[in-house]
Amino acid sequence: MTRMLLSYPLSTNTPVYKDNPPVEIQQQSSIEKGDLYNQFIITSLNHNGTHIDGPWHFNPQGKKLSEIPIDYFIFTHPTILDIPKGDDELITKADLEPYEHQIAGADLLLIRTGFGKYRSSDPVRYSHHNPGFSASAASYLMIFDSLRAIGMDMISAGPSLHEDEAVAFHQKILGKDRVDGKFILVIEDMNLNQDLSNIGVVYAVPLFIEGVDSSFSTIFTEPR
Repeated sequence: MTRMLLSYPLSTNTPVYKDNPPVEIQQQSSIEKGDLYNQFIITSLNHNGTHIDGPWHFNPQGKKLSEIPIDYFIFTHPTILDIPKGDDELITKADLEPYEHQIAGADLLLIRTGFGKYRSSDPVRYSHHNPGFSASAASYLMIFDSLRAIGMDMISAGPSLHEDEAVAFHQKILGKDRVDGKFILVIEDMNLNQDLSNIGVVYAVPLFIEGVDSSFSTIFTEPR
C-alpha cells in the first residue's frame, strides 16, 4: 500500500500569502562545523505552508486547534471536486450546487482549481493572485452536516484581491455567531496536483501548539 502526501514540506522557499513574513530556518549547531549534533531554529508564521485554520482564527468564541479531539482530523469519506479557477476568481455557491450529491455525506471536501501548478513555477502569482471562496460558498457548505473540513490547492481560501469576501468566508465557515457551535476546518496550500482517483482515508493531523488559532499539518491519504 502506497500512501500519498497531500501536503508540502515547509522550507525557506515556501510561498507566503501576500506580504506575510517568510519561513526562516537557521542551523544552530552543526556536526560538519565541529558540534556534537545538528540542531535548527525554525521561525514561521503559523499560516505558512500547508496548514489548518481552526475556528479561533476568525471566530472569537471558537476553539483553538489544540482543543479539538484528535479523531476530528481523520477523514473516512473524502470527496474531491475539480472546479477550475484562474487569477483572483471566486468559487461561489453556484459553482458548488451542481455537486450537491457528491458533497452530501462527505466529511472532507477537496477543491482542485488547478491553481496549484503555479506554486513552484510562479510563486508570486500563487501568493498574490489566488482564487478563493465567496461568502455564499461558505453559507452553502455549512448546510452539510457531515462536512468537517475543506481543503484546496490555493495558498488561502480567501481570494487575495477580494478582502471582504475573504473575511466573510472565513468568518462563516469557522462558525462565527452560530449558536449551534458548528464549524468547518479550512486546510490551505494542499498538494492536490496529482492523481487522487483512488483516495481513501485522509489523515490531516496538525502540529498541536497550545494557545494558537491554527497550525501546520502533514497530510496523507491511504488508497482505497
